[in-house]
Amino acid sequence: MIAFLEYAFALNKDDRSISFAAIQEVCQIPEDAVELVLMKCMALELVRGTIDEIDKKVNIDWILPRYLNKGHL
Repeated sequence: MIAFLEYAFALNKDDRSISFAAIQEVCQIPEDAVELVLMKCMALELVRGTIDEIDKKVNIDWILPRYLNKGHL
């Protein structure tokens, strides 16, 4: 989940439509585990958005703000 959150947080706020394949590659998980990771993040209210199973994409509307260090700035 942390790898997904780091990836989503690094994206431009206008470009937060992420394919399952990109999440699979970044998180190094099997394709069938991508939806589970997304649902866990949404259940813990770390992200808000919608999952599109047909197009295999997730649209992120909001990500929980977190502390930014100098490297992130």
